[in-house]
Amino acid sequence: MKPLHAVQRFLFALAVFLVAGPLFAIDPVTLRNQLLALPNVTAVTQVTSPAPPAGTYFYRISFRQPVDHNNPLGPTFTQRVTLLHRDETKPMVLVTDGYSTSINPTQTELTFYLQSNQVRVEHRFFLASTPNPVDWSKLDIWQSASDLHAITQSLKGIYSAGWVSTGASKSGMTSTYYRYYFPDDVVATVPYVAPSSHGTSDARYVTFLNNVGPADCRLAIRNFQKAALQQREAILPLIPDSDGYTVLGKDRALEFAVLELPFAFWQYQDQSICPYVPSPTATPQELLDFIDAIVGVAFFADPTLDFYKAYFYQSATQLGGPKYDERNIRALLRYPGQDIPENYPPLGVTKTFDPNIMTKVEQWVRAKGKRFVFVYGANDPWSTGPFDVKPANDSYRYFVYGDLGNHGANLTRLSQPERDFILAKLNTWLGVPMPLQNAARAATAGKKPAFDEPTREELFLR
Repeated sequence: MKPLHAVQRFLFALAVFLVAGPLFAIDPVTLRNQLLALPNVTAVTQVTSPAPPAGTYFYRISFRQPVDHNNPLGPTFTQRVTLLHRDETKPMVLVTDGYSTSINPTQTELTFYLQSNQVRVEHRFFLASTPNPVDWSKLDIWQSASDLHAITQSLKGIYSAGWVSTGASKSGMTSTYYRYYFPDDVVATVPYVAPSSHGTSDARYVTFLNNVGPADCRLAIRNFQKAALQQREAILPLIPDSDGYTVLGKDRALEFAVLELPFAFWQYQDQSICPYVPSPTATPQELLDFIDAIVGVAFFADPTLDFYKAYFYQSATQLGGPKYDERNIRALLRYPGQDIPENYPPLGVTKTFDPNIMTKVEQWVRAKGKRFVFVYGANDPWSTGPFDVKPANDSYRYFVYGDLGNHGANLTRLSQPERDFILAKLNTWLGVPMPLQNAARAATAGKKPAFDEPTREELFLR
């Protein structure tokens, strides 16, 4: 066996360093104490099981936030934050979750490629990060961005290297809104599949779905919708009562699931599923099984509606959402025009939609948004309203095409040249030398990337 040259030994050592982590990491107890000393950090727990990626520590952090950032001396709540620590001198990936946050160690795609530290922040008004009592008027994109600003400024007391924010779906939207209000908090932002809707019943989505995929597949889906609604009375008894449908009722839940099925089909599936769309002669059970596989009637059950009520509130007041095409099945509908976020929980709460805020964010991203990388799926209905960017601002937008171009679009699904370009940009923006990134790529060649893709519950957006 020939001896390794000095350069080869150096690159090999770099690869081991990047994959396994630093050889002389900060002591975990010392780091915990440093975290506890940061402003507004009220509790820190180190988690060792399940094991985080090699060479890292994992912590659960409680962070004190004002319910209203306009009144910092008023009521507060505790926001849940997690930290994946590699090395305090490395960059930080800020995952701006749009819903709840996993309390177990996870590593996002960007964290894996950069071999960086990672902070995940649970969105206000979700699970453990909900004020008590709930004041829905304090749930808006500025308050959420201010949460992220407070956490970022506090943690920079330890992590002073470059920060990049990221998120997928509503989480990507949250990253974008954060930059809109605090453009200099992070060096760059990489939002995946982040839409921008115009109103709570945006008709652009109908146009998109009328042109996506093969025409015969779209026809098969329309015929399926008709068949399912025509057999409504036979399907309803097959839906388990245990799921609970006191909010919408089982009949309305089934109708909304059928109405949204084309959207969900292209959001999460691809045209390889087209041959498996049941024919109009399918049995009621076969029809229900397909609905549950694509949408899930239980999505409209009480527990799920309660879990996502903060999203529905945001959708009804600022974020907006899609219009669903009723033309093909209007004669079979019992609740036409009712599948809009205003009719979802929280009930009995005033919801006034702001028609201007999303347009303002879009205009800012296009005119002034620097160092953004947006990634979309070409077949994903949420790509109907993609954010636009200017290369003059060193910002870029990519689409994943083919069967992988759905709501799971990410850097790994892009072509190698596109991915290399993005990672080279990130290395430049964050000040990470390119040889380190090359070593990381070489060390993982031929292996499945060791990162955690967002679950459907984390992507959501219906």
